[in-house]
Amino acid sequence: MVGAADGVTISVTLPQFVDDPSRLIRGAQRAEALGFDGVYLFDHLFPLEGPDRPIVESTVALGSVVAATSRVTVGTLVLRASLRSPERTSAAVLTASRLSGGRVVCGLGAGDSMSRPEFDAYGVRFPGMGERLRSLEATARLVKGQVPLWIGGTSSTIQRVAAEFADTWNVWNVSAEWLVDRCTRPTAPRISWGGQVLLTRDEEELAAALARRRGPALAATVDTLPRQLARLTAAGVDDFVFSLLGGTWQLFVDEVMPRLGAG
Repeated sequence: MVGAADGVTISVTLPQFVDDPSRLIRGAQRAEALGFDGVYLFDHLFPLEGPDRPIVESTVALGSVVAATSRVTVGTLVLRASLRSPERTSAAVLTASRLSGGRVVCGLGAGDSMSRPEFDAYGVRFPGMGERLRSLEATARLVKGQVPLWIGGTSSTIQRVAAEFADTWNVWNVSAEWLVDRCTRPTAPRISWGGQVLLTRDEEELAAALARRRGPALAATVDTLPRQLARLTAAGVDDFVFSLLGGTWQLFVDEVMPRLGAG
């Protein structure tokens, strides 16, 4: 496995915003061949940018990905508990886990205000925060102990729920400094970090790439990214899930992983 030293795992998100679902399956197989520890699926009805781009639905894709792979962890980052009933969500995850031989991670979230346009577009009522939290907790109770459970979100309320129910608290696009501050409160036994990563070979290429796109969570060269990841690891991160931009999986494996002390 690609995973860095000291038990830290490194996974990638799959190419989900595609017309052809076979691209997602090929991506999962390629990630496995490259040695990544896991592959993860977003839970959207359409991309945040709007409904004009295609998307592969996550719970359907979950079963297809586990069938097409044999080693990698396959996870959700994160299923919105209020989009489906607790029973439906748990049935989908637990079925996929059985099909995979126990390789599924169930990532759950309450959903936030950015989810509302998707709910509205599909005629699904968008609940208030209290109801969304109750859905999250009800789903977590059904899943807990049967598959590894991640609960994702950065609010103090979600952090508390993760500490109570989850094996892992998942945070997205946060800094090491933010995480150090928040780890003064109770957390789940493990912490996972997810985010977009813009990776280039050198500073000149990085500057040009940043001029073409909005800033990702991490923007770095093959020389500087290991230091940024080390800071996050020191802040408590046990598992990374990268959305590597620009088709840089191979570059990451070839140039970054050796600098992380991969075994």
